[in-house]
Amino acid sequence: MIPAALVIAVWLRYSSPRALKGWLITVACTYSIVAFSKLLFKGWGVSFQHLDIAVLSGHAMNTCLVVTVAMSLVARQFNPALRWPAALAGLIATGWFSAYCVAPYIHPLNEALAGGLLGAVAALTFLWRIDVAQVNVSPSLIGAGAVVVLLSALVPKYNAENLLNHVAVSVSGASRAHQEPAWRVGSGPIKAQ
Repeated sequence: MIPAALVIAVWLRYSSPRALKGWLITVACTYSIVAFSKLLFKGWGVSFQHLDIAVLSGHAMNTCLVVTVAMSLVARQFNPALRWPAALAGLIATGWFSAYCVAPYIHPLNEALAGGLLGAVAALTFLWRIDVAQVNVSPSLIGAGAVVVLLSALVPKYNAENLLNHVAVSVSGASRAHQEPAWRVGSGPIKAQ
């Protein structure tokens, strides 16, 4: 999803510098919140046991944020009245993805839903803030962006978990990064990522 977030930034760069600034702030804030949750857990073991959340799912957050915004921006180019229905469709699709694709394989359901909720709130806040802005993305930029996203699917993915583990151990002084909360050990094969 990072290539898609960059494509959205390019779209906004050529359309509305104010919207681009808002997008960069939105992406930086949401990614920082997820990274902070992971550093807290991996370094110090801080989690929310009562909610069954060790970390926020970056996969779910990223998907809910980027897909929702992209769908709304593309729909807005064809008919501005479709921008909010497209955002709603994006939220439904990415909520389903968080619950049925992220949750069974990468994170427990509560972590996936919490990450998805963060991404959804960030996406809706961003779209609400730019609602009055003139955002016109040319069809050629939309097409080029789609090609970039499709081609990026063929490239090996970078996993930041090792970097987060290293930073968490370095900052906290722990001997090794926490991988699974003690209250969840033995309950299933999913590890907090």
